[in-house]
Amino acid sequence: MNSDIAATIYVVMGLLIIGISVATLSPVSEQTMVSEIISEGDPPPGATVMDYSELPQPAQLAVDEVIQQGGTTLSTYDDYKAVETLRGDRYIRKDDSVFYIRTTSADGSGGLFEGLARDSLLAIGGILIGTGIFRRDQRGNFLTLIAFPAGAIATLLSVNALEAPTLSVISWPGTISCGLAAGVPVLTGMALQQRDYYIGVVALATFLLSVAVLFSGNALSALYLIAPLIMPGLPGVGFGWWVGKQRAERS
Repeated sequence: MNSDIAATIYVVMGLLIIGISVATLSPVSEQTMVSEIISEGDPPPGATVMDYSELPQPAQLAVDEVIQQGGTTLSTYDDYKAVETLRGDRYIRKDDSVFYIRTTSADGSGGLFEGLARDSLLAIGGILIGTGIFRRDQRGNFLTLIAFPAGAIATLLSVNALEAPTLSVISWPGTISCGLAAGVPVLTGMALQQRDYYIGVVALATFLLSVAVLFSGNALSALYLIAPLIMPGLPGVGFGWWVGKQRAERS
């Protein structure tokens, strides 16, 4: 198959997987929150009372819904300002009444594992885009090997940054570690198929770098490293074997 056509197919497949994961799965940092009225009346002595008029508009809308219906659900992404303002226990004065409102995490939200599955799929989409770049290279430049982890990292960082209400909610070390780790199985498969020591060194270096980034983050980052090694692990090695075989046949 012509290299340009193959590269285009890989890129299109990668974009399709990215689009599906974004449309169907929640980011790892997103949570569903429940806001509800606990009581109405005079606050206890020393309690801090927030005035309704001083709340940001998203929080005002949430308070209105809570007062009218007794409760509402919020997203830490879609309703970020409201959640940050109302999170926890709040006494809020509206008109002549003081409402005791509690906003806490809800059960049944996407959760950590859905977010990790989403990021793993994003990484796979980025690897496919990187594969397109790799196949497009006519000279067999070994520097294009970094296209696999680089594609995964670029996809993860760009998609998560665009969707996040604020960049502070993103686990940057975990995200980068996930992208690096996702490229390891593919590089390993290529190294095994071609029996190429240099590619094996690149795979090992990529893995060690992902571990180094992991230690610069927090405990959650460990799951970002493990998930892309387990979920696309063996399929990734098989894919790398196939890509390496295609490259060997072309050269």
